[in-house]
Amino acid sequence: MLNRLDRITTRAGQHPEEVFTNIYSLLNDELLWHAFRRLQRDKAPGVDGMTVDQYEVNWRDNLKDLETRLHRQTYRPQPSLRRDIPKGNGKTRPLGIASVEDKIVQRAVVMILERIYEVDFCDTSYGFRPGRSCHDALGSLGQTIATQKVNWISDADIKGFFDHVCHERLDELLKQRIGDPRMLWLIGRFLKAGVMIEGRREDTDAGVPQGSVLSPLLANVYLHYVLDQWFERDVRPRMRGEAYLVRYADDFICGFQHESDARRFQEVLRKRLARFSLELAEDKTKLLRFGRFAERDTARLGEGAPSTFDFLGFTHYCGHSRTGWFKLKRKTAKKKLRVKYRELKEWFRANLTTPVLRDQ
Repeated sequence: MLNRLDRITTRAGQHPEEVFTNIYSLLNDELLWHAFRRLQRDKAPGVDGMTVDQYEVNWRDNLKDLETRLHRQTYRPQPSLRRDIPKGNGKTRPLGIASVEDKIVQRAVVMILERIYEVDFCDTSYGFRPGRSCHDALGSLGQTIATQKVNWISDADIKGFFDHVCHERLDELLKQRIGDPRMLWLIGRFLKAGVMIEGRREDTDAGVPQGSVLSPLLANVYLHYVLDQWFERDVRPRMRGEAYLVRYADDFICGFQHESDARRFQEVLRKRLARFSLELAEDKTKLLRFGRFAERDTARLGEGAPSTFDFLGFTHYCGHSRTGWFKLKRKTAKKKLRVKYRELKEWFRANLTTPVLRDQ
């Protein structure tokens, strides 16, 4: 099985335009077993109340039955159990708790699709990818600002990204690499499975549920085409100066050499996102002078100290090394963290008897 997955990686790398038409057959009992072994046992159960330990009692028969239903296409994902987790700004983030069986199938699908898309994804993408972390994203951003011609930062935020992913457009984007109708059918089933909120089922006509195993990969596929690939192929070649992008999940920072390029980008970005049913959060989107010459230029123009921006929990600001040279510095966004910790503490007190979904 692992050899077959390796061959998919090789084919995907050698043939960037190839559409894979027979990958659903990989969803056999062997791959499902590998997927099952990756599940963490301390996760909260889904709507059926079954835990990983309970499923394991009769795992051979359970997985064989699951394989049969998958290949007969009688498998039906269960609605995810909705839990609202505080974000730290007075709002909440909805997380979906999937059943054990749905987690197994989603993990198996991810194990297949990763072999294709990890070849395609751009180096500027860091979120929820094997061997990449937020520390890598921060390191890449820091090196870019310190060593490249970056004088302006576009700090943009997509409004409610995970809730507004268009299922129809996602299906179109997946078809650029996935031509197996059964795999597309299965992904569509997960997207339309619905959620259970206080015992009431609600349809999911848009978005990808946060907290599920499959959602991070689907989100990366969506933003790969909507943002990363578009930036590399269409935006950078049309800029007067240098331009850079660093993205972690739906958080991204763009650096530009010229102000005119940065302003042009923000204008076309709004139009680009609108084509895929997304929009900018205007109150969180800004353009600021930043980089090696920002302090000199803001002083000359009477603008005061250079502005700061937040990315992945850190406030970035222009500083100096001991020798007086420019140095990008970071500090923890303490105020936001204090608010977040306080709200989380209050949430846990109010939900001590409620199963909590930890990070997948």
